[in-house]
Amino acid sequence: MRSHPHTAKLSAAALTATLLVSIAGQAQAITFEGTSSGQWGMPANPSGSTVISNQNGGINNRLSWGRTDNCLTCTPFNNYVQYDGVSFNAGVGSIFNLGNLTYRNGSTWDGFNGDFPLNIALSLTNPFSSTKAFDFSFNIFNTPNNSGDAVVDGDKLRFSTAGISSQQFNYDGVDYTLELTGFSSDGGQTIMSEFNSPEASIANASLYGKLTGVVQAPPEKTIPEPAAVAGLSLLGIYFATRRRSRNI
Repeated sequence: MRSHPHTAKLSAAALTATLLVSIAGQAQAITFEGTSSGQWGMPANPSGSTVISNQNGGINNRLSWGRTDNCLTCTPFNNYVQYDGVSFNAGVGSIFNLGNLTYRNGSTWDGFNGDFPLNIALSLTNPFSSTKAFDFSFNIFNTPNNSGDAVVDGDKLRFSTAGISSQQFNYDGVDYTLELTGFSSDGGQTIMSEFNSPEASIANASLYGKLTGVVQAPPEKTIPEPAAVAGLSLLGIYFATRRRSRNI
């Protein structure tokens, strides 16, 4: 019995859907455990006062900038944003704390402009031992200090891209990547798109993200160019004509 072509197509589509559901179910059941760390990079346009240092056992985890000398309205301290890693236990697709951020917002001069990178490393201990690194880009929105309200005049830290890393890793046949979801100051109950540090103060928040499975697009079938098809047709006619001439 000959199968209808539409039936064959539906069967292939159903098989593909079943495979994707199987992969998704497999990925959801995995829990990744380990510790995180983060390293800042220099901004696109750093100032002379912009420096990166090691703090609390981290490496390149504090980015500092700003000067307070020769300034009547400056605070006694400059600015910095610091990243401290944490331990994590996260299922695929579940948001978890990637690291704790400290932002000291001083009233200074000699700031910087442009985006600056953050490399987040996940040192996995389960389900396998390996360190995976992911690159992201951040920026700071510097508000003009003219309202007199410390919160309104606060600077805002945010990630400048969509929050999805281009790096991936493979485990048990499935590719994974790290996606940033936002900032939280209440243990993940409220996720915000930016971290506000009030003027002349120190603020704390955590950076949250999730590990997601990457579904690879199926390879596209190559369709012959019209000229190539025409050439093949002419070649077929030529050989067919030669066979006829030999048989005469």
